[in-house]
Amino acid sequence: MNEAEKYAVQWDISAQYFYEKSYYSWMSEKLNGYEMVLEIGCGTGYSTLALAEKGFKVLAVDKNANCIVKAKELLNSSGFKDNQVTFIEGDVAEDSFRKMLVENYSFDIVICWNVGTYWGKEMIQYYLPHMYEYGLNTDQIKENPESSYSELIIWETCRIARTKNVPVHIVDRGGEILTEQTDPYYVMLKDEFGYPKILYDNLQADSISSGGRVLVTNGEVNIDKKIDIVFVSIVMC
Repeated sequence: MNEAEKYAVQWDISAQYFYEKSYYSWMSEKLNGYEMVLEIGCGTGYSTLALAEKGFKVLAVDKNANCIVKAKELLNSSGFKDNQVTFIEGDVAEDSFRKMLVENYSFDIVICWNVGTYWGKEMIQYYLPHMYEYGLNTDQIKENPESSYSELIIWETCRIARTKNVPVHIVDRGGEILTEQTDPYYVMLKDEFGYPKILYDNLQADSISSGGRVLVTNGEVNIDKKIDIVFVSIVMC
């Protein structure tokens, strides 16, 4: 099993846990009033399923073909058809892929929930130029490649949303409650992309780590079966 396949298997366990605990339902409620959602990083489809169950139409994007296969199987087995959910394999770090999304699809809001990926030497080498463009330096990337990747994909998500002049919804997971007063990072993104408003909500939750996709927080690997986390919802509009 290669790293991409392993990631899909591990994330499927974690994502199913989030779905069964209704965490994805909580995230979906932040999108009331919108119809067509561009989902960046759909994973194995449990977040997409929660969106479809609430009546949203979804353009679900992921770069991991193994995740796309699992997501399609999940949505099909749940009775959702292609006219409600469209899966697109691709990487939003690539200029040509972002351009294709912007020029060929219409959507009312762009979301990126719980971004993550697998890592290895080849992955880091591939994403280095993109991370440099975003503004990270070599020391920052070496210190925490997963966080560097997450920042990059969130930034690209914001670029797509701002190009189409639509809101963006990010869901982060960590250990602390965030507000506009305590969070400089997303406020900085709001200002960089020219959004007038930023709205926060926080949900105390827990997550499978050992047994699912192992969580890394501030560079530290969490080996506990379950850990307490906070889901932070950030809407820029």
